[in-house]
Amino acid sequence: MVLLFASFYLLAILVEQATANTKKYVLMTACLVLVIMAGTRDAGYWPDTGVYIMSFEDYTPSLFKLNKNSEPFGYSERGFYLLGSFFKFFSSSSVGYLTFIAAVSFVFLYKDFQRYCYYPLFGLCTYISRFYLARNLIQIRAGLSYAIILWGVQYITARDWKRYFFWVFIAYLFHTSALIAVPLYFLCLLKIRKKHIIAGIIIAFVITIAFAGAIKGFIGDASTDLNVATTYTTEEYTREIGLGNPMIYFQLTILLAYTFGEKKLQKLSEDYYTIRNAYFYSTFILISLSMYTALSGRTSSMFATLEMAIIPAIINTFNRNVRWIAYVGMGVALTAIFFLNYAGGGK
Repeated sequence: MVLLFASFYLLAILVEQATANTKKYVLMTACLVLVIMAGTRDAGYWPDTGVYIMSFEDYTPSLFKLNKNSEPFGYSERGFYLLGSFFKFFSSSSVGYLTFIAAVSFVFLYKDFQRYCYYPLFGLCTYISRFYLARNLIQIRAGLSYAIILWGVQYITARDWKRYFFWVFIAYLFHTSALIAVPLYFLCLLKIRKKHIIAGIIIAFVITIAFAGAIKGFIGDASTDLNVATTYTTEEYTREIGLGNPMIYFQLTILLAYTFGEKKLQKLSEDYYTIRNAYFYSTFILISLSMYTALSGRTSSMFATLEMAIIPAIINTFNRNVRWIAYVGMGVALTAIFFLNYAGGGK
């Protein structure tokens, strides 16, 4: 799998020099292959897959057999339950069901790559390395929800709050963590400058160092009272790496490079400031909740997904004479991240 990823990365770089139609068809084909891989994955290897299969086969009736006593198993979101029920009207195949969920997710992701990525195939490589295994093979509700939210991000740029919150609501039907996207719209109404981002990073570190105990107490009580994310606030999940999490510094590096490359980067995308602010929001969450490594990782990853647009754009700013070095360096980094995710079963 690692060699396959490395080979696709090389192919993606080469194809980016081809015609627009060629790039489009390669992107579509790659997405289709990823959908099939997600649908036919080994249920015994990837966490949560067995639960989703059991939920679909034993607890999900077909669309017109739903009644007031019908309840989802393994999750609580009714929208996702209804989506499974819709598919079961046509087929009871669990492989078909998992493929269907992946296909719906990749319909939105395909649009996201085209909308936000200066190099869509390079963006797809970034997504595969960082998020595909966890999103499309494990956390499939979150994967679908986040893909939808990313499609809605363009409406922040357009200051079209109705459409943005419409897509957030749709995403919320599939995963409650979509509520994290609500504050972003208001954050993007502010004129955030480089100095504000630096100040925000410092504040995030101060929060996690000085107020870790208070935050743990508040989140622990709130999660218990609301019965939300209780798994991620147990002692098992807090006894982790905190500020030692290397992803904090990976995101910080990407954020600072994207922020200080503003002069060149904002010319490449009309969504530059929206993407930058969303990634800053993600990084702030990752740092300030770092005492909950799993919780901070999952909540921040919604907008961390925008790395698929950020990383290719940053590399495009390198001088042509040394750009190949950036391609090689990022290829090695993404391959290493993919290997670690795959070796850990996407955990």
